[in-house]
Amino acid sequence: MDRTTTIVIAVVIAVCLYLLIHHVIVRRNTTKAQRAALEQTNVAVKAALQRLADEHFIVSPATVLDASAIPDGWGRGVMAFEYLLLIDQVTDDQLPILRQRLNHVLAEFCQDHQIPSAVQPGESAFLVTDAWRHTKRIHLGVAYLVNEATIEYIQDLHRLDPKTSTSKSE
Repeated sequence: MDRTTTIVIAVVIAVCLYLLIHHVIVRRNTTKAQRAALEQTNVAVKAALQRLADEHFIVSPATVLDASAIPDGWGRGVMAFEYLLLIDQVTDDQLPILRQRLNHVLAEFCQDHQIPSAVQPGESAFLVTDAWRHTKRIHLGVAYLVNEATIEYIQDLHRLDPKTSTSKSE
């Protein structure tokens, strides 16, 4: 091989190594941030569900079966999570009311615990984006509004389905 070919190959290998290392570091940092955000969201969601049970809005305390980050299809850094719950005696017709009430209780939780939001000061840092049933289980989409990527995710959801947009009364 001549000198030019060797230099080109070396540059290509260096660029590939840089991109690989950069990807691993960014992925690790994003995963770490999502885990921390999920822990904070878990505290808020469980407290809100307990409050709904205490107020007899739901018959008995909800059981959280699973909580996981929504896959990265919406972009890196989106702090949105899916909760899988068992809640007795909540019908499909009551899911929008449950979603609205959860948003209200989460907003109060944010005020009580002074949790900042990236949207506007004083607004809730948590937003229940969706609620649906599959068999006996209820799925909740909950966003933790701590960064621009998550706010853009919410805006994308509203563009996809204007019915899911939340009003100020929630």
